[in-house]
Amino acid sequence: MYRKSFILFFLCWLTLCHETFLVAQVPHFEEVSAERGIADVASITHLYGNGAAAADFDNDGDIDFYLTTDDGIPDRLYENDGTGHFTDVAQQKGILQTKNNRAALWFDYDGDGRLDLVVAGENCINLSCANPVRLALYRQLEDGNFVETTTEAGLVLGNAFDHVPFYAIGGFAAGDLNGDGQLDLLFMVWGGGIKLFQNNGNPTGAGFSFTDKTEAAGLTLEHKTPWQAMLHDFNGDGWLDIYCNVDFAPNKLWINKGASAAGDWRGFEDKTADYGLGNAFNEMGMTMADSDNDGDLDIYITNITRNYQGQDQYNLLYEQRLVNGQIKFKETARGQGVSQSGWDWGTTFADINNDGFQDLMTTNGLINYLWPADSSHLWLNTKAGFVDVSDQCGFNDKLNATTVLAFDMDGDGDQDILQTLKFSQFSHRPLRLLDNQLENAHNPGNFINLRPRMNGPNHFAIGSVVTVVADGLVSSRLLSAGCSFYGQEPAEAFFGLGKRDTVQEVMVKWPNGEVSIYPNPTINQTTILTYDFIRPPTNLTASIEDGQAKLTWQDNSADETAFVLYKSGTPDFAEGETIYLSENTTRYTDAVVPDNMPVYYRVRAFRPAVFSENSNTARIQPGGGTEAQARLNSVQPNPVANDILSIHSYAAYEGPIQFRLYDVSGSLVWSAETAKFTPFAKYDFTVHLPGGMYLLLVKMGGEEEWHKVVK
Repeated sequence: MYRKSFILFFLCWLTLCHETFLVAQVPHFEEVSAERGIADVASITHLYGNGAAAADFDNDGDIDFYLTTDDGIPDRLYENDGTGHFTDVAQQKGILQTKNNRAALWFDYDGDGRLDLVVAGENCINLSCANPVRLALYRQLEDGNFVETTTEAGLVLGNAFDHVPFYAIGGFAAGDLNGDGQLDLLFMVWGGGIKLFQNNGNPTGAGFSFTDKTEAAGLTLEHKTPWQAMLHDFNGDGWLDIYCNVDFAPNKLWINKGASAAGDWRGFEDKTADYGLGNAFNEMGMTMADSDNDGDLDIYITNITRNYQGQDQYNLLYEQRLVNGQIKFKETARGQGVSQSGWDWGTTFADINNDGFQDLMTTNGLINYLWPADSSHLWLNTKAGFVDVSDQCGFNDKLNATTVLAFDMDGDGDQDILQTLKFSQFSHRPLRLLDNQLENAHNPGNFINLRPRMNGPNHFAIGSVVTVVADGLVSSRLLSAGCSFYGQEPAEAFFGLGKRDTVQEVMVKWPNGEVSIYPNPTINQTTILTYDFIRPPTNLTASIEDGQAKLTWQDNSADETAFVLYKSGTPDFAEGETIYLSENTTRYTDAVVPDNMPVYYRVRAFRPAVFSENSNTARIQPGGGTEAQARLNSVQPNPVANDILSIHSYAAYEGPIQFRLYDVSGSLVWSAETAKFTPFAKYDFTVHLPGGMYLLLVKMGGEEEWHKVVK
């Protein structure tokens, strides 16, 4: 209690004394379901409830959603009129689902730029029976109506889950897993395991179809109790990986092995232990975002707060870290104050007060006399930790709920909440719409909402990571298809900006691993970022000759308009000089450099609408001369012989330092990370490698400082 009071006092002090920041503002949510067009239903399922999938299915710029329902009740497709008022058009559009359904997912399976829909339900509930699981696939036609194509597309389970005791439908996830551009489909069944349906495309003109590739892809689950998977390129190699939460057993991270030299996709490999993601509680809901604003994605997973068989269990916040050159995840939920909230199901990250930090919410509920009613929770991200503001903001219901999603339903520049409900003796409401009243606050904050879009079958750029850089703010979001618990949020990235009135740049890492940078986008609106890519320069080198800096680099693009050279006195390039150079330039001579002051350089290629990634960073230290600079790091012998490579570091630097060695294919073959406690500390490494060509990168202070081709 003391810690929470202190944090709130500290936040209020920041708000009063530092008006350039917008922090600690807690908006209020109003329940508006009935007035926005959401009608009651005759019945709602009990234990697991029903979910919702939000997307702009009709491509008119606002967010609609699909709601699954109980047996005998038509599912609902709620179309948004642009002001946050909804009309059910499911029957009108040709979606005739009246069975018990739990999960739904929008994804463009036929690559025509229109969202299609897949729905999952149960033919018998939690019991052993024949053909227990039901899938239905609807293709959206050019006129906006839907036609069922389940059988034609081969999305048939047959007896795959026959006579599974105590099963339940899990969630969906979609993404291009085998690198052919088409969206593949993952489907989870609690008690039955996981299914991967590979999208075959339409190569013969006979129609789009799927093939079950679960076993061939190496997706083995020893304990067949998954709830939800999310797809993300964890190791940055341009191939989507799979992280799946598993109830009563260790979670799974399958790393995509990519394609062979012949172009054949090689499936997945279990690398859970390497990344530290194998927790074995009762994981249920899951969401991913940049919770600590360091530019990478963190993971939050809901659980049941309890002591189970002598083990304390709680929700998990996995923060991504880099340890000795390897990506690791550290569990920080208890230290951040978001570990305990009851019997949780759905969850999501969302910046509810537009201050630039991703806040966190969970929805709760179990209909069981042995478990007391518990509240939904909303934690404000203060950057110094999370603070529970559920009561202040009005997201503290004790209803039994399943899914929680965040999106701007009425286009007023803040994140609203959709929460699906289970059976209640007091109400037959299938969901709650909670309108964020932030626009009525004194300082509602600026925002930017981004929709990356690609040409080709993955039009909605599922699997992309969007990063915003704005006046000290760095924040990233994932575009996913499938999240929370029986849920889906739209393929867009919403960022609060606080009082920042400009965004310097937006970086999009596309599903294929390519990176595009868009400068100076307009704020306080939704912007479509059309796919555009330009290859970055590489092999930037810098040396001192006759008191001047001599720079050279490799031009890897045939169609750049120009190059931009950045020069700074600090490795983070927070301040410095920007120099514009003509296209096809590969060298530059800089002016005389002051003595004893390090200078950092990096280069980008650009066209008017898009920049490339940065080149590596080159550093010079005036006063040392070329020979002194060359002695900072060395590789012996060169060329590599006798399978032994010696790496020596004498760099005049104090702080963390990383060494990475890549082969000619770009694969990391060796890395080390340490700290230099004195500027002139010496490090020596011996690496056993076959003879050949390698590239050594030495990173100091988080930036690439020096590189050398080793032949």
